[in-house]
Amino acid sequence: MAESLPDLDDLDVAALKALVLTLLEEQAALRAENATLREEIRRLKGLSGPPDIKPSGMDKQAVSRGRTGRKAGRRAKKGRVPIDERRIVRAAVPAGSRFKGYDVNRHAKLTHFGGL
Repeated sequence: MAESLPDLDDLDVAALKALVLTLLEEQAALRAENATLREEIRRLKGLSGPPDIKPSGMDKQAVSRGRTGRKAGRRAKKGRVPIDERRIVRAAVPAGSRFKGYDVNRHAKLTHFGGL
């Protein structure tokens, strides 16, 4: 667009419409050229192109309400191992520690207050 634009106040309506149409065509051509140059830059840089976005299908009504495929069910539990023995294991308690109660899992809490 090397030529200068004419004075818009001097143009009549038909000439203004022709000018707008010419400018819109030129803009569309520049946008298309810009898009091809961007794609070429992506290709040369090794980048991926624009993402392929598929429609969600929420606007379509379901053709059939029945199942289209089998849904994975729960697997059967294997036999549980019965508890047949109880053991009380005594731990070696460090010197300087004190009992602070049981927690939810019924494990003894020991706190060591020593020369550390």
